Amino acid sequence: MTRHLPEKTRREQILSAARKCFIDKGFHPTRMEDIAATANLSKGGVYFHFESKQQVFDTLVTEEFEESLRFIRETASSPEPIAIKMQVLAAHWIEYFNTARDATRFFLVMGEMGLREPELARRLLEMQTVFIEEVGKLIEAGIAEGVLREVNARAAAALLKSLLDGVELLTALEYPLESAELLATGLEIVMNGLVKKP
Repeated sequence: MTRHLPEKTRREQILSAARKCFIDKGFHPTRMEDIAATANLSKGGVYFHFESKQQVFDTLVTEEFEESLRFIRETASSPEPIAIKMQVLAAHWIEYFNTARDATRFFLVMGEMGLREPELARRLLEMQTVFIEEVGKLIEAGIAEGVLREVNARAAAALLKSLLDGVELLTALEYPLESAELLATGLEIVMNGLVKKP
């Protein structure tokens, strides 16, 4: 018999177990029974919080997105200079990728599911679009401050998001990345370019 836990804690326990199941088995082979067993709960305990496996999956996708969006908006609204804001954002996600390995592997599961499920693909595209728009606003602010060159902010934001997704993919595949070196090199390239100045 499992001990009583606060509802929020129990819910997080279920979501963590579900993420692991989706990574290990894939979405379709995973059953609610598997999630319950991984969470050390009865199936009824899982159904008390989530009505279906699909709802569990959708919650994982939504909460990951909402947390990322909250952090970028919070950082963007701070009084720090644009260079510091970009450093804070980059450091946050590189640290997150290195400490939340199941989250990076779930990123692969989402991509695979998006290829097969048109509704999920639509939702993922909407989420990516919102994220890119928020980064674009940050770049536009940097241009207005005279800190960043005048570029197409939306295109630049899409490229930065693609770079971030690439780092997440490499982390999920366990490519050896040294966090401090990656952060320093990435910020140097983003802020100063790759071509050597004459």
